[in-house]
Amino acid sequence: MEPLLPVPDGGAVDTPLLGAVPLEALPLKALLATAPLVPPGVSPAEELGSLVGWAAAAFYLAESDVNPGVTSYWDALHYVTTSLSVGYANIFPMTPLGKTVGSVVMMLGPALSARVLDAPREREPAAAAPLDLSPVLERLDAILHALQAQNSARSDPQP
Repeated sequence: MEPLLPVPDGGAVDTPLLGAVPLEALPLKALLATAPLVPPGVSPAEELGSLVGWAAAAFYLAESDVNPGVTSYWDALHYVTTSLSVGYANIFPMTPLGKTVGSVVMMLGPALSARVLDAPREREPAAAAPLDLSPVLERLDAILHALQAQNSARSDPQP
């Protein structure tokens, strides 16, 4: 499977403060490898919370050393939460990963927010009661007999 973002030769990411850092040394990669982002069977509110939390963490890791508007996790959280709704913030992504995080949040966030605000649904639809079609069948049989009688009266020769 090809990575979403291009990985430079040697498997290291060049950071402004630390220089070339091997991918294995990045804490986010280790976290993603060991913990699922959203466990199965969670509510829409928990899904939205996971998206916001993980996206803010990824945005912070991508932008903190490059973007002067991102000095803390809370700045990244501010960017992500405003991207869920009106898309306005005083922070703009500068790195490819930051732009990717912003794009994903802007695509998925409104749909997840709408699911949170929807009325709860039943897990399994209620079984419909079987319909009693016997009156319909009786009526159709009566119509069929009437049509057959009418047809046989027309086909009888007249004296």
